[in-house]
Amino acid sequence: MAFHPTAFLRLAALILLASVMPIRSWGQATDSPIKFLGPDAITTTLVDPPVVAGSSSSGGDATQWLKIEFHYEVDPKGTTPFVDAITFNISVEARDQYAKNPASPDSVTVNSVVLTGTETYINLAATHDGYGVFYIHPSTLARYASKSGTSDFAERFNVHLEAMVGGKLADYFDKRPDPSGPDWYKPLTPVPGLVLRQDQCCFIVVDTSRYPQLKPPVQP
Repeated sequence: MAFHPTAFLRLAALILLASVMPIRSWGQATDSPIKFLGPDAITTTLVDPPVVAGSSSSGGDATQWLKIEFHYEVDPKGTTPFVDAITFNISVEARDQYAKNPASPDSVTVNSVVLTGTETYINLAATHDGYGVFYIHPSTLARYASKSGTSDFAERFNVHLEAMVGGKLADYFDKRPDPSGPDWYKPLTPVPGLVLRQDQCCFIVVDTSRYPQLKPPVQP
């Protein structure tokens, strides 16, 4: 077989490219009406609460909330320019410093948990620039922070987000690709109900036209 240096160099370049490509952190289903817009589909920032009549805020870490905003595209596959409903399930990496018999103050294997929440947006219009949002209360951040403090929620901890349409997984996204893959959060203990919808907290009055309508909670 004749040796072709040009072909060899091309093959070597492809192998090198594959070795440095980042781990894929999202996975859209076939014919999905929603797509997370990576690689920055999830942003996490510490924000002060809104100031409304009769309230005050001293600012600082003790009063800041974690804002988790996500960016997506809506492409309806039916006969109307709307998707009736999309449910978003979120898992936020955290640390339980008060776990029983922790191995160390910042042990990933023993102290790691995920704070979870869910919300459903309804009547989502076709768009290339859609947004959604979750929030975490300051006291929850303090309770489940690492020894480095609450800034880890914005700077270091991972976030896994899933979009469900008709009860089926339509797309998912991880803020930071994990070497163990997109199921990195599944072995961790879930702590439900601590990641809040906009209508569950003081931010209900903020950016009211930026996000779709939330589905009202089911009445008992």
